Amino acid sequence: MGETQGLYKISKLAAHVPDLVVYSTLAKDIPYAEKFHGVLLFADVSGFTKMTEKFSLSNKKGFGADELTRTLNSYIGDIVSYILASGGDILNFAGDAILALWTVERIQLRDVISLVVKCSLDIQDQCGSRNTEVGCQLRVKLGISAGKLSKVVIGDELSQYFLVIGRAVDEVRLAEGLAVAGTIILSPNAWELCDRDNIVIDRIENERAVKVRYMKREPSFSVEKYQDSVGAMVEHEHLTRVIGRKVNLAARLMMHYPGVVSCDSETCYYSKLPALYFNKLPKKAMKGIKDPGVLYQFMARKHSM
Repeated sequence: MGETQGLYKISKLAAHVPDLVVYSTLAKDIPYAEKFHGVLLFADVSGFTKMTEKFSLSNKKGFGADELTRTLNSYIGDIVSYILASGGDILNFAGDAILALWTVERIQLRDVISLVVKCSLDIQDQCGSRNTEVGCQLRVKLGISAGKLSKVVIGDELSQYFLVIGRAVDEVRLAEGLAVAGTIILSPNAWELCDRDNIVIDRIENERAVKVRYMKREPSFSVEKYQDSVGAMVEHEHLTRVIGRKVNLAARLMMHYPGVVSCDSETCYYSKLPALYFNKLPKKAMKGIKDPGVLYQFMARKHSM
């Protein structure tokens, strides 16, 4: 009985962890890196900041936060449902954005890109625009990239952390940056690798990335074939969203200061680290952030802890 309960608890925890982590080996010495090919989908919700401001004006105590959480959970939950139904693996949430992964063999990239484009078209068709109780409209923009990636695992025996790095990560961020609400952007590498005969696009001036219009026919490579190729998958649950100004700021810092560890002045203060560990970052305009104050880059590599 105790063993069964233990397995049940583990399975419940695993439902909130990416398959990329759940099915990774435990035999390797940490740190380590694994190379693989994959297709990435970045979904970014617009209208969240305006909706937050409207809900915050509610006179009922606690009503604004509760309704905001329910509304955002419902919208993002629907988007996640389409991703999971298409075989995607949710890597993480960043504020009002989602990063999903389809791991593939090199020869499968063309077929799986088609699957992800079909998933994205379904998301825009069913979740492209949603009205809320406070009169704000939620919309989503999508970026797709594909290519070589690396999973890096760091930490120790007690706690471990993973991250996914590679050109495709940089390209999906750039693709999402070129998108506007209601659109789907293929990164340059994804466009090079995809089934060009089936995906109809519009060119973007002075860019190698392209905007997806529609698909001429359904992908010949089904979700079932993809899932058979990657093996068993954990049945995932929708995560309760953590929301607020700090979450939104963290997401914007990640987007606008790529490749560095960045933070605000409050985080810098409460870290209790000497000032020499931080360098001031140049100011940038960030969506939904009016006045972030002084921002810093953590410079751990320059100093011994």
